[in-house]
Amino acid sequence: MPVTILSHDGIADSAALTDLAQRAAQADGDPPFSDQTLVDVRSDKAGIRSVTAVADGALVGAAVINPDPDQASTFTVELVVDPEHRGAGIGTALAREVRGQVEGTVEAWAHGDHPGARRLAETYGLNPVRDLYRLKRSLRGASDLPLPVELPEDLEIGPFEVDRDENGWLRVNAQAFSEHPEQGKMTLDDLRQRESEDWFDAPGFLLAVRSEDPQDIQGFHWTKIHPSSGDSPAMGEVYAVGIAPDQQGRGLGKALTAAGINYLAKQDLDDVMLYVDGDNTSAVALYEKLGFERWHVDVMFRGEING
Repeated sequence: MPVTILSHDGIADSAALTDLAQRAAQADGDPPFSDQTLVDVRSDKAGIRSVTAVADGALVGAAVINPDPDQASTFTVELVVDPEHRGAGIGTALAREVRGQVEGTVEAWAHGDHPGARRLAETYGLNPVRDLYRLKRSLRGASDLPLPVELPEDLEIGPFEVDRDENGWLRVNAQAFSEHPEQGKMTLDDLRQRESEDWFDAPGFLLAVRSEDPQDIQGFHWTKIHPSSGDSPAMGEVYAVGIAPDQQGRGLGKALTAAGINYLAKQDLDDVMLYVDGDNTSAVALYEKLGFERWHVDVMFRGEING
């Protein structure tokens, strides 16, 4: 079957690309694109580019080239090939075209650290620089639930309220993730995009606020529920947990994490998962104490591409 490789300024068909990503995630157990990439695809972010592989009018592979707004000549690249069209050189052809489209630093994700993705990265001189662990724990029938939630006495937990809490949350998120390469850069547009997603659940977006001022946000646990797909049941996610720097050492992170897990346990889910950087040893230790175990790993590869 002949395959045509096409380059695009922007995203040619975001719906078709999203469908392709869903097929790959169902087959692999690993999503080929990050949440931020999907947000940028759907909003047709300025500067974003794509390379597509088309056969008989259908999208059978794609790569997204996403410029870093804070670092000149730095690009995040994520690539996917339809599970039914693998082994035919489509991934190699997409990577070759991407190489001709960028000049500078490339950061390419291998979600699930699949051998094919690793081989492609090494072919183009990219080296592994970051491990992002996925951890998972059981919810259904777990004897330790509900987990104890021990809050500092001047704080209380309540749900996020749309059109009230955006700016307060952005402030504490930027403080909590000031050195995080993705989470700390979230903008109001990014947040609004997530609020429009089908999975967004304000009651499961938990905020720790000062008791005397419910708009003074000191921390948060944003939960997420992934819908069932094929043979895979719905699953909860510890999507993001962050606390204000002056709340460090008060046990707030553990309390918020526990509160979110308790919330997800009430949603008729079997399991909950989360992402954590492999070098964040304190966070990994906390999650292990809360019953999480290593499940998958995503690997970032980085290198210089000169056209």
